[in-house]
Amino acid sequence: MMSDRLAKINLGCGQKYMEGWINCDVVESVKADKYFDFENFPYPLDSHSAELILMDNVLEHLSDIPKTMEELHRILAPGGRLEIKVPYGKSDWALQDPTHKHYFTERSMDYFCEGNDYNFYSNCSFRLVQADLIADSISLRHKLRNLIPFRNILRFFFYNLYDGIHFMLEKPSK
Repeated sequence: MMSDRLAKINLGCGQKYMEGWINCDVVESVKADKYFDFENFPYPLDSHSAELILMDNVLEHLSDIPKTMEELHRILAPGGRLEIKVPYGKSDWALQDPTHKHYFTERSMDYFCEGNDYNFYSNCSFRLVQADLIADSISLRHKLRNLIPFRNILRFFFYNLYDGIHFMLEKPSK
């Protein structure tokens, strides 16, 4: 169990300010506890200081994913968790936003996880706890789409069957 003194960090809080967390953003017009550019390293956060880091629809906007993952690894305490939510690379949510620099699938975080043959892009290694596809239900189109049988298989052939991905990674307690 994590110590009570370790922080929970909402990195890229935007309009989602969370009480009890350290809320960080680059945009000074939103309510946050710390303002800094996520493209500049190192972040003004102590090493091994966080039990949980949340990045909700932020990672796809950043330029250097391997360097960002290394920085998040540095900030997490051993056994700490990194929760990442991104648009699914095979969806309109990912493709329509001109500020998105990267696209993700359910296998994208494998490159930063122990035991992966391609974990040489960075000097960090996480344990993958979960990688779940998310299907929104905000419109009639979404609700009808969610009724399609065999979506999990059809996603390899058709776009817009899922909208996002929820990753949970853990820093090993070595």
